[in-house]
Amino acid sequence: MRKKLGSIMVTTLFCFSILSILCLSCLDIIRSNNDIISVYEESLNLQYEVKGGLNLAHSKILEEVDKAIEIAIKDEYPEDKYKDYFLGSNKINFIKSIESLDCENIILDVINNKIYTEDNYIKLDITCSKSNKEIKKSVRCSFKISMNIEDINKNKVYKYNYKEI
Repeated sequence: MRKKLGSIMVTTLFCFSILSILCLSCLDIIRSNNDIISVYEESLNLQYEVKGGLNLAHSKILEEVDKAIEIAIKDEYPEDKYKDYFLGSNKINFIKSIESLDCENIILDVINNKIYTEDNYIKLDITCSKSNKEIKKSVRCSFKISMNIEDINKNKVYKYNYKEI
């Protein structure tokens, strides 16, 4: 009878040790999964905030377009004055007004400080980035502004070519 009691004890200890190893492994897997989910959620929040930063830049560009139209209408040559607002002496102020937008550590940057014309549009590329601890999200979006000053009631600024960097 004593031989059976010892073997039952060893078998029980062996089973409990296997169960405890499985439980500890499961706990590590659960902890890793929670870490992955929290990083994913943080990354998703950063992505939404960066998209919000681009929308903020879009609204600022619309505001500047409205200013340019107001100034151009008063001039003798409105088309030239409107175009000059973005490409002439006011170009630096236009770029600074976009880059100086401050919203929860979101960084807006006009790429190479370059504004150019193409296909009857004034175009510029903007990057928007935000970092949080170890995660950094950056996106690049192109904007085109219609040079036709008579289309006041139509859409004047278009977003296109959105890319995550």
